Amino acid sequence: MVIFIWVTRGLTRRNYNMKEIEIILERISEIIWGNYLIVTLIGVGIFFTIITRGIQIKGFPLAVKELVNSLKGKNEIKGEGTLSAVQALCTALSSCVGNGNIVGVATAIASGGPGAVFWMWAAGIVGMATKYAEIVLGIIYREKADDGTYVGGPMYYLSKGLGWKKIAVLFSVFMFLQVSGGALIQSNAVAIVVKDMFGIKPIFSGFMMAGVITMVVIGGVRRLGKVAERIIPVMTIMYFIGGLVIIISNFNHISYAIISIITSAFNTQAVGGGVLGYTIKEAMRFGVARGLYSNEAGEGSAPVLHSAAITDHPARQGLYGIIEVFIDTVVICSLTAFIVLTSGVIEMEISPAVYVITAFGTIHYTFRYLIGISMVLFAFSTILSQWYFGNVTLTYIFNTRVASYFKYIFVCLAVIGSLSSLKIVWLIQDIVLGLMIIPNLIGLILLNGKVKNATEDFMSMVKKER
Repeated sequence: MVIFIWVTRGLTRRNYNMKEIEIILERISEIIWGNYLIVTLIGVGIFFTIITRGIQIKGFPLAVKELVNSLKGKNEIKGEGTLSAVQALCTALSSCVGNGNIVGVATAIASGGPGAVFWMWAAGIVGMATKYAEIVLGIIYREKADDGTYVGGPMYYLSKGLGWKKIAVLFSVFMFLQVSGGALIQSNAVAIVVKDMFGIKPIFSGFMMAGVITMVVIGGVRRLGKVAERIIPVMTIMYFIGGLVIIISNFNHISYAIISIITSAFNTQAVGGGVLGYTIKEAMRFGVARGLYSNEAGEGSAPVLHSAAITDHPARQGLYGIIEVFIDTVVICSLTAFIVLTSGVIEMEISPAVYVITAFGTIHYTFRYLIGISMVLFAFSTILSQWYFGNVTLTYIFNTRVASYFKYIFVCLAVIGSLSSLKIVWLIQDIVLGLMIIPNLIGLILLNGKVKNATEDFMSMVKKER
């Protein structure tokens, strides 16, 4: 917060040009996203792994069973909530599964080498425990809003659990700013891909996107849950099948990719260029950062979405958070990594941003459309979840009546984003996201007893059911 005030005052003392503002924001972002924050995020994950006795490991089979039974309609959970457990999971996945799983992973490999993938997996494993803890607290401290829907998140457990009402409001403001910027960025990504694939001007794709968004958000969180439940499996399967085709077609390079990931992850000294030029420090830095940024563990987004779930126990819904990180990091991010490493695009003199698109194009030119459509769906699903974040934050700060007007502003953001240049928005979003994470992590640590007790109670209940 001190940094935020200092930046605001500094920018008002004299007139800066856009380049100078970008440099200042980049420096602030580097300070906030320094090694200390990455280490803290990992440390919190390890802490919750210990106090829950490895919930992401021992609870994983149970989490899979819960998901399968829910998909088959066998898991009739009696409890309060707005969305089914699966709808809450899909809505949460729509938030964290995005183009960062494609471009972000490719960039991490380009910057930190193949070893970054190993550390991305490590971050995902400990991140499962963090996300589990967030969701448990989200359910424990959630509330029923004026319109009958259930709302929750860090702002609720910071306020009700710790009595930090002002910090909770500040967190809500930061989240509102972050998701508003996210809407601009994701709509811009959609407009760029659509223009590249079909030659449609951004203004037209922006208005088309706004129309679809309007149809979803008018129906509220229940319609959002239904749409997410349909979009997420389609886009995941589409990307998975396409990626699998690329990896299989480069079958001879799979062993090389695996060996590169392991050896590069522990290189203590850079030797030469290319893949051999990366050290363990670079691999850890970019791999851990990418893993945490992708699965959003510790950011406070997951409890907002999962708090709407119908469940009979906080820990039961927490298990879905483990699945969420597994799908995001272990499945989708890993798929991207193997696409990049087996196809050989990492050796080409091209931007990491087009690694995956280039890899798809090596199979057949039509595959470029497959990845293009996947990227559009990834970005669009993220946009929809960001509307809900904004809606919940405004509900907390004001009430449901005020929050209901956000849908109209949000639709306008989608159109504006499709026409904008967004580097400064990216930088501001990173800064605000870092400022959100800090109070959330402190809240998680201070309320760890609630998570521990809920976990022990649930595991005892499961044993009795057996």
